[in-house]
Amino acid sequence: MKTFIAFIFISTVLLSAFSPNETSSILAKIDQKQRAIKDKTANVEMQMINLKSGSKKIKKANFYQKGLDHKLFRYTYPKSDAGIATLSIPGAVYLYLPMFKKPKKVTNMAEGNAFNKSDFSLEDMNSKSYTELYTAAKLKDKDGNLVLDLKPKDSESSYSHIVAQFNKQYYYPEKFEYYDKKGVKLKIALYHHNKINGLWVVDQVNMTNIKKKHRTLFIMTNIKINTGLSDELFTVEKMVE
Repeated sequence: MKTFIAFIFISTVLLSAFSPNETSSILAKIDQKQRAIKDKTANVEMQMINLKSGSKKIKKANFYQKGLDHKLFRYTYPKSDAGIATLSIPGAVYLYLPMFKKPKKVTNMAEGNAFNKSDFSLEDMNSKSYTELYTAAKLKDKDGNLVLDLKPKDSESSYSHIVAQFNKQYYYPEKFEYYDKKGVKLKIALYHHNKINGLWVVDQVNMTNIKKKHRTLFIMTNIKINTGLSDELFTVEKMVE
């Protein structure tokens, strides 16, 4: 009986929800740290790996980001992808295919689809802050890190919730576990960061789709931050250049 009571007590401590004000404050702190990186450019390599067969496909792109809500990918490899571009701006995602000569807006209904055949969905690439996207339902400490149970504010989200682990000292993401609408774990993302100009910057994300037994390794090199990228770069007109 004592063992059972002790188990209940420990479980309650670990899973006890903080007040909405406290969890909102933590999300705001995470967003604040993210916003310290005002802009970023990098060379990106996406390694898409079939975990059953071991086969691998590689895509390369030039990546540009300004703030939390402006992202541009220009693909350079393989040759069949050269010239393709994707642009994420507040409220919209655009895709440019050279063969069609005109950028096309991606509808909300397609946001659950894969981002360029990877294990990332368009929703995963969302250009919004954590505060805008999620409500933090629970908080606990694990291995010295913060763990938040994030519930999407958008009812059309592909996920019921995300268990997200953040570095407790620097507030950057370390591990995300995505759960589908039925509460089944669907994907796991592991983050690696590198310190650049005094700021912790993500340089690698390892996303594994448990159901599909497939993995995408997202690697950034030649990273530069806070160089003063122009707003004009993140326009539909610039996608065709």
